[in-house]
Amino acid sequence: MSTPADLPAGPVTSSEISGLITWMRRLSDAGASRADPAELAAFHHAKQALLARIAGHNTRGDQPFDQQEHPGD
Repeated sequence: MSTPADLPAGPVTSSEISGLITWMRRLSDAGASRADPAELAAFHHAKQALLARIAGHNTRGDQPFDQQEHPGD
């Protein structure tokens, strides 16, 4: 999984979300008590960074395509 510094600044991609879910599953399978504390911290940091990018992208005033004004409407 990429570190937050490696993540692009644009909209979050489905592959980034999938990668985070895969990482979370691997940590879950290992068990929180047996997982490396540094890796758990890195995961939480990456998750927060990804969620912040999602929130930041959604507050830029962008409208979903189906809600944009269309010529002739």
